[in-house]
Amino acid sequence: MSAFSRVKRLERARRKEMISIPQQDGSVARFPRSVVKDAYANLMDRLGAGEDAPPEHPLLTAARNSSDPNWRTSIYGEGGDWVEAVEDLSE
Repeated sequence: MSAFSRVKRLERARRKEMISIPQQDGSVARFPRSVVKDAYANLMDRLGAGEDAPPEHPLLTAARNSSDPNWRTSIYGEGGDWVEAVEDLSE
């Protein structure tokens, strides 16, 4: 097996471990599958936090800017609109 063939096989295997999110500008944002949990946790931390919200995870930004409607309408894509502070109604 040639070195070129081995490199191509490694590239294919690496692509299977990545999440690809097509962007509106024609580019593709790629993330390792391992960051999905971090992105979800970041989304939950941002919900209702208002000005105290942590910076948005790059996967959330990519999902919101995706050309794929499945990504844009997923919780990852639409979650950015929920950051406004929530009124305390506990009284």
